[in-house]
Amino acid sequence: VLLISSSSFGEEEEKVLEVQVFLTKKQALEIAFPGADKIDREKKWLTDEQKIAISNLSLQNFDTNRMTFYVGMREGVPLGYALIDHEIGKSFPITFMVVLNVDGTVRDVEIMVYREPRGWEVRYPSFMDQFTGKNADTDFRTINSITGATLSVRAMVKGVARASAVYKILYLSGKP
Repeated sequence: VLLISSSSFGEEEEKVLEVQVFLTKKQALEIAFPGADKIDREKKWLTDEQKIAISNLSLQNFDTNRMTFYVGMREGVPLGYALIDHEIGKSFPITFMVVLNVDGTVRDVEIMVYREPRGWEVRYPSFMDQFTGKNADTDFRTINSITGATLSVRAMVKGVARASAVYKILYLSGKP
């Protein structure tokens, strides 16, 4: 539990940041790629054209210059790709991993670190399983919300949509 001073928020009271670490990066990648004999890290620098395409596909502003994907390999063949990213919930970032099959469909979504006092219900399989099988062309607005976790739901939907779009543009578009 971390105490944040009130001057950071312009309020009279202090806010408590409750940090819940559910998975380390090592644990998350073990979940993402069971049976992999190697996990490669690929840093991808994005062009302005790619950023615009990702923005259009994910229906959100995207101006990140670099994304890092993890590729699970077995005998030289990719098993899938994982992206570890962050998205602001109500006030603090939610750290999550999106695991994608080689064809760009979502295989798994895992929350690694949760920092909000509310909305943690997004970790429930009944919510997270909605992403399985979706891809960059999916209308993510069809994901069902959770009462009391609206901002966390929006953050996760935004993050998974973005990860799917980035993967499609960088790996499936046929451009380097």
